[in-house]
Amino acid sequence: MSYTHVLLAIAGCALAASCGHGQRPVMRKQLTGEASYLVYAPEGWKVSEQAEGGCRTITATSPDGQCEASLYYGISLTPHSAVAAARRLLEQLEARFGQVKLGRCYQARDAQAGSRIVFDARYVHPQRGQREMRCWVSVHGWEFICSRIEAPQGELAQHRQLLLTVLANVRLLKGAVELPKNVILAAMAPCRLRDGSASFLLPEGWKCHDLGSACFVATAPDGPYSFMVASVEVLGPNLGVYVPGVLVSDYLPPHQALKFAAERQGIAQDMHFVEVKRRVDLEGQAQRMYTAGPVTVEEFVHTSTSREGRKVQGYTFGMSFGSRLGTNWRFWHITAVAPADQFSAFLPTMCAMLHSYSISEDWRNAYIAQGLARLRQLQEETMRLVARNAEEIRRINYEAFRNRMESWDYIDYQRTNYIRGQQDWISTVEGGVVYHTDAWGTQNTSTLEYHAGTPYDYVHFQGQNPRYEELMTPIDSRELWRRYIQQPGP
Repeated sequence: MSYTHVLLAIAGCALAASCGHGQRPVMRKQLTGEASYLVYAPEGWKVSEQAEGGCRTITATSPDGQCEASLYYGISLTPHSAVAAARRLLEQLEARFGQVKLGRCYQARDAQAGSRIVFDARYVHPQRGQREMRCWVSVHGWEFICSRIEAPQGELAQHRQLLLTVLANVRLLKGAVELPKNVILAAMAPCRLRDGSASFLLPEGWKCHDLGSACFVATAPDGPYSFMVASVEVLGPNLGVYVPGVLVSDYLPPHQALKFAAERQGIAQDMHFVEVKRRVDLEGQAQRMYTAGPVTVEEFVHTSTSREGRKVQGYTFGMSFGSRLGTNWRFWHITAVAPADQFSAFLPTMCAMLHSYSISEDWRNAYIAQGLARLRQLQEETMRLVARNAEEIRRINYEAFRNRMESWDYIDYQRTNYIRGQQDWISTVEGGVVYHTDAWGTQNTSTLEYHAGTPYDYVHFQGQNPRYEELMTPIDSRELWRRYIQQPGP
């Protein structure tokens, strides 16, 4: 954020304050905690500065704690949208104090000055009681700034001049607020999963690997940049099942679940957490719908070492869904990752991707309907199973377990091939011979004949049979995998 931008944003407060009348209080010079700002506030007022969730806040509070003037600045999730920045501020207030009632709201748009919005709101503070406030939000590109004044309900008008005077006398120290150098503002393109379950924005040129059911992994062609939505099933240790490739662990909160899954699957190592924030507000909402066990919701920033040995940093919003029986639990997350030295510069693009992810309402409704139909089917099957003997029940459970293991094996096959940069192909001309492509070339798994380099490596190979005029079929379905790859059981 530019120095000039912030000065222009608080200039409106200075103008409003200058229009009042009455005797001005004695102002004292104070430095904020980070020494980024010089604030002139009435004697006895407390001035503080803090950073949270990509937003920096400067607050001046009266000695009795009843009057407050605040200045927020940071990076907006949606460029040129003051409404999105205002919504973000309201969500933060609701997370701390509960319901916030929005009052009058005015919006103006100027192609040169950016987007601006002014609104009034009320909420209940647990110690200070009924509160009212007025906010001015301005967005220029990816940057936003918000000025807020607050007082007990019914008293804001009488304290307005003083609070605006405090905001008008905020002075920036040189270099206090600057966007990271070399900010990455990538051109974005819409993307939609094959089953229509979700849509999102990706930087142009990124490759998206569809995992189905609203999940995917997208990667950049140049460097360890990635954006993913994934769901991981984990078995509980008390189930007594230990199968290679299947994760087994007690229930973990999201940040520990990500570390556990990433390290066990070899995706990342040495994961450390810069910040972990538990979203109790969202947990309450989730628990009203998910009643099968505990729910934990967190957002966190983390660093790790990628498979290639490069230091990376990422942001994750994750949810852990437990089971009262302790037999299994699920971890769902949405994560964006960039090289550690480029994380701040990549943040605007990262925010745009995260904010763009949306699950299709039609797909969600169909998924719920299928779940209900499946539930009724399971209830009917259960009633029939009760009448059967124990041996038949054991056989059915065993077949269901084998089918689940086969599903896990196929999903692991897809995931492993994608991570390692591999692909298998079927040659019809050669009677179903499988060709295996990796980062270095393509090999006939029957004759072991190997074709190295371009155009036979994973990046360039398009399925053309090296020996015959044939476009081979990729093994990208469970049926083909079961027929040509899966090892027969005992």
